[in-house]
Amino acid sequence: MMSFSDQLHACHERLVTVCAALPAPYPAFTLFFSVSDGSQRAHVVHARAADFETAWREGADAVARWVRASGIVSPWLRIDWVEGASPMDWAQFKAQLAAVKRNYFRLGLAFDQDFATAFTEQELNANAMLSGDSTIAHAVVNKRNCELYAEARFARPLGLDLRADHQVYLLATVGVFCQADGVVHKLVGTGLDAGRRQAPALTPSSALELVRSGTAYLARQVQEDGLFVQGYFPCFDRRIPTYDAMRHAGVVSTMVEAWELTRDEKLRAAIDRALHPLASSLVREYRLADGTEAAFLVEGDEITLGGTAAAILALVAHSEAMEMRRWLPLLEKLALGIASLQDAATGRFDHVVQAADLRLKQASRAVHHEGEAVFALMRLYGLTRDPRWLAVVEKAFDHFIAGQHWQAHDHWLSRAVNELVRWSPQERYFRFGLQNVAGYLDFVLDRKTTFPTLLELMLAAQQMLQRLEGMAAMRHLLDELDTEKFYRALEYRAHYLQNGFFWPEMAMYFRRPSAVAGAFFIRHHAFRVRIDDVGQYVSGFVAYHRYLLERPVLPGAGGARDDGADWTAEEMGRVTGGEWVVQPDEGWRATGVTQRSFMRKGRVVFEHQARPSKAPLAAVILKGVLQPAAAVLCTDASAHLDKRVPVLQVPNVPQAVLALGAHARTEFAGRVCGVVGSGTASGTVAAMLADALGVWGEVGQPEGNVSLPSGMAWNLTCMPRRAAYWVLEMGSPNLPALTQLVRPMLTVVTGLSAAAQKHRGPSEAAARQDSRIFQGMAPGDTAVLNRDLPEFATFAEAAMAHQLQIVTYGAHRDADVRLVAFDHGEVQVSVLGEPFQLRLNAPGRHMGASAVATLAALHAMRLKLAAAVEPLAGFEPPGSRGALHTIHIGGGSFKLIDETYDANPSSMRAALELLSQAPCEPARRVAILGDMQELGPAAQRHHLDLEPELLASQPDRVLLCGPLMRGLHARIRTKVRSHWFVDVADLSTALGGLLQPGDWVLAKSSPGVGLSRLARVLKALP
Repeated sequence: MMSFSDQLHACHERLVTVCAALPAPYPAFTLFFSVSDGSQRAHVVHARAADFETAWREGADAVARWVRASGIVSPWLRIDWVEGASPMDWAQFKAQLAAVKRNYFRLGLAFDQDFATAFTEQELNANAMLSGDSTIAHAVVNKRNCELYAEARFARPLGLDLRADHQVYLLATVGVFCQADGVVHKLVGTGLDAGRRQAPALTPSSALELVRSGTAYLARQVQEDGLFVQGYFPCFDRRIPTYDAMRHAGVVSTMVEAWELTRDEKLRAAIDRALHPLASSLVREYRLADGTEAAFLVEGDEITLGGTAAAILALVAHSEAMEMRRWLPLLEKLALGIASLQDAATGRFDHVVQAADLRLKQASRAVHHEGEAVFALMRLYGLTRDPRWLAVVEKAFDHFIAGQHWQAHDHWLSRAVNELVRWSPQERYFRFGLQNVAGYLDFVLDRKTTFPTLLELMLAAQQMLQRLEGMAAMRHLLDELDTEKFYRALEYRAHYLQNGFFWPEMAMYFRRPSAVAGAFFIRHHAFRVRIDDVGQYVSGFVAYHRYLLERPVLPGAGGARDDGADWTAEEMGRVTGGEWVVQPDEGWRATGVTQRSFMRKGRVVFEHQARPSKAPLAAVILKGVLQPAAAVLCTDASAHLDKRVPVLQVPNVPQAVLALGAHARTEFAGRVCGVVGSGTASGTVAAMLADALGVWGEVGQPEGNVSLPSGMAWNLTCMPRRAAYWVLEMGSPNLPALTQLVRPMLTVVTGLSAAAQKHRGPSEAAARQDSRIFQGMAPGDTAVLNRDLPEFATFAEAAMAHQLQIVTYGAHRDADVRLVAFDHGEVQVSVLGEPFQLRLNAPGRHMGASAVATLAALHAMRLKLAAAVEPLAGFEPPGSRGALHTIHIGGGSFKLIDETYDANPSSMRAALELLSQAPCEPARRVAILGDMQELGPAAQRHHLDLEPELLASQPDRVLLCGPLMRGLHARIRTKVRSHWFVDVADLSTALGGLLQPGDWVLAKSSPGVGLSRLARVLKALP
C-alpha cells in the first residue's frame, strides 16, 4: 500500500509536465488539494503562486499536515488545477445559472480575482451551493448552503456580495486522482463528463465491474428483515424515509439478473433475504368475484399494474436462475391478477385499484405500467409455456398498436416486444418494436441526463434487430431504421451512463462518501441514490455486457474479415511511432504482423533483429517462397526500397511488435481466456475450450510460438478483433511481461508450467512463479484452479490477494466442478452438486480431466454447459498433443498416440497413464520416450522418478531416446524389455524391427529431441 507522501509524489509527476501558467491578472498557478478517507466529506485546501513548485509545496504541506493530524488511513487524494478563468458580473452569472439544469453547472467558481475564495465544481454541487428546492428546475445560488460550506472550508463567513455589478470568475479545471494503490487517474476537465476519470471504451470486463459495484451496493441495502434501505440524498446524507414495494420487487429482479453473471454469494444471500418479505407480506392473495384465486403486489392502500408485474419478474428471474419450481403457484395467481385488470373487449388494462376491495382507483397512470405487465407475462410464458399468458399479451398488443403506444418509446414495451417476437414473430410486432425506437435516436444521443432506461430500451431493440437479420422474410423491415445511427446511439448511451456512476473522486465531496461510492446516482434529483435508480443502471450494464460478448459486426464497418484483424497504415504507423518510407496504396489494409515462418497473405512481415536471416527478407518474399507480404517492418529501409512492397521503418522492431500487440489487446472488446500449465495439459484445455466456446461466437487462438511476450504480441495482432473470445496458452518464463500484455479476464491453471518446473526448489516456489499471471488480471476477474494440485493453496492464496473470483475443478471432493467418474470416454461430472454427463471420443483419463477444466471455465463465464456437449464430444486433440493415428505397416497397422509437442514430469506421467488405458489385448503396449529437456539441475532425478509410472503402464517394450533417459534405462532393463538410443537417428534405424501390427505406441518427448519429426514420418506412411 502506497504512503500518502508517495501518492503526492505520483500526482506531482503527472501534473508538473502539464500544468501551464494562467495569464495575468490571475494567479499563475492555482492548485486544489482534496483528501478524504471515505467516511467524511473531503477536506479541501487550495494554494496559489507565481510558479508551480511553490503552489505545489504550499498545498501539499497543508494537506499532509491535515492527514497526519486526522490520522486517516488509505486516503483518497484528488488534485485539480485551474487552466482557465472567465470573469462575469453577478447579474450575468444569475442569468447563466437560469439556463443550466439543476446540478449541471460544471465549472468552478471564484469570488475574487486572486482566487482567494474559490471552489471547484465538485464542491459546489456536492454541497448544493447552486441548487434550490425541488420546485426550481434550474441552477440557482443557495446562499445558506454557500455560507455553511464556506464556514467549514475557510473557517470564516463567505459574505456573498449579491450586487448586480459584482464580479465572479468561472474556473475551468483539470485534475488527477490517486488512492493507496498508487494508480494516478487523469480526470476529465469541463463538459458533461467533467470530474470523473478518463475511461477507455467499455469492455466486457469493465462493464462487469460496474455491475459488480452496483449490485454490491444493492446487497448492502438489504436489511436483516429483508426490507431495503430505499436510498439517500448524499449531499447531506439524508435517508429516503418512504417505502415502495414496487421498487423492492423490481430491484430483486435486477439483483437476480446480475447474480447470474457474477455468482456473488453475498448478493445471493441478500436476494434470499429480500425475497422473503416480497412473497410473504408485500404480495397479498385475493379471491376475485368469479371465485378465481389471484394475487397482487400491495403498495400501501393501492395495487398497481406495474407493481404486480415487478413481482412476477422477480419470481420468474429467481425461478430460472436457481432452476426451481417453488414459485409457480404464486406466479400463476399473480398472472391471473394482471389478467383480471385487462378489458376483455379492448385489451387495455386498469392501472390502479384499491387494495381493500379491488375497486378501480385510476384507469390510467403511465404507459410503462402496461409495458411492464406484458413483459412480465411474456417472461412467465417463457418459463411455463402457458398459452393463457400469451393470449393476454397479444390482446394487449392489439390495443397498443391501435393506440400507437410506440410513441411513448417506453423501455418496458421494447423489452416486451422483444420477448413477444421470440414466440410470435409477426411483422406487426416487429414493426411496433422498430417504431418504438426509430424516431427516438436523436433523443438517445442528445439527452444530457443519464436516463438509464434508455440503454435497456436500446439493447432490447438490438436483440430484436438481430432476430430480424436472420429472417429473410422480415429483413425488409430493417429499411425502416437507420441502423448505423442506432448502433452509434447505443454505444454512446452505454458510455454516457458512466457519468452516473459514483466514482470515488466524485463521492469524496459528499457528506458520507462510503455510503454512495460505487453506486449510481441521478444528478438532476440532487444526486439521489435510490435502489430502483441503481437497479436500472445495473440492468442496463448486465444487458450491455451480454451485448459486448455477442456483438455483431456494426453496419458500415465493412464486415468482419475472415483472415483476422484489420490494420490501417495510419494506425500501424501511429502505434509503432514509425515512418512509412515506402507508402502503401490508398485503402491499404493488413491482417497483422508476423515472423517469416508464419507468413500469410496480407500480413506485415518482420525479422527479429537478434537473429537475422541469411537471405534478405524481401528477396524471400519476392521469390515466392512465402506468401506475398502486405509490407515490411524494419529498422533499416534501405535493403527493401526496390522490392515493390510498402516499408514501415521503426526505431526498434521488437518494441514495435510489442506495441502493436498491446494495441490489439486494448482494442479487443471480447473475453480473453488464458491457460497455464504443462505443455500437453494446458494445450489440450486451450484447444478444448476454444472448440466449446465456438458455440457462442468466433474464437481466436495463436498460431505461432507464444513462449515469449514478443511471440504473443505478433499473434495478438493477427487475431480477429471482432471475435467473442480469445483463448491463449501462456507459459512464458517472463510471465509478468506476458500477462501485462495479454491481461486475461479468466485464467485456467491446469498445473505448473514447464517454465516454472525448470527451476530448482520446492513446487510452492514454482507455483508462486506461475501465479504471477494473476498480476495482469483485474479485481473481479476469474481464476479457474485445479483443486487436485499439491500447490492449489499457493495459487488460491495468490488469486485471493488479487481479488479474483475462484472456481475449482478436479477429482477432489471440494471441487466446484468435480470429475466423478471416467470410463471409456463417458465423463460424469458434478457441477456445484448437480450431475452432468458427456461423452468424449478422445482417449485417456487426462482428456476427461481436460473436459472438466473446460466445463469449469464455461461455468465461470456463466455459459450453459449443455450447449458444450456436442463440441466436446467431437473434440480431437491438436496434432502432437495426444492425437491418435493409425499407422499402416507390414500388411497391418498400429496405433500411434502422438504426444511429441512437449514433455515435463507431470505431462509425462499423464501420457503414461493414457498408455496404460490402451485396449491392448492381445496387442502390445510400446512406450517411446525421449528426454524431458530444460529441467535444470534436477533433470536426472526427474527422469529416474518416472520409473513407477512407467512400469505401472505395463508396457511390453520401452524405447528410450536421449542422454537423460540412459539412467532410467539402466534402472528398468531387468524389469521390462527396454532399449536405449543415443538420438532419434539411432532410434529410427532400429524402429522397423521393434514395432509390429496391432501395437499401441506412445511417443512422448520434449520438442528438441526430434521425436515429433519421427512421428510425422510415420504418419505420412502410405
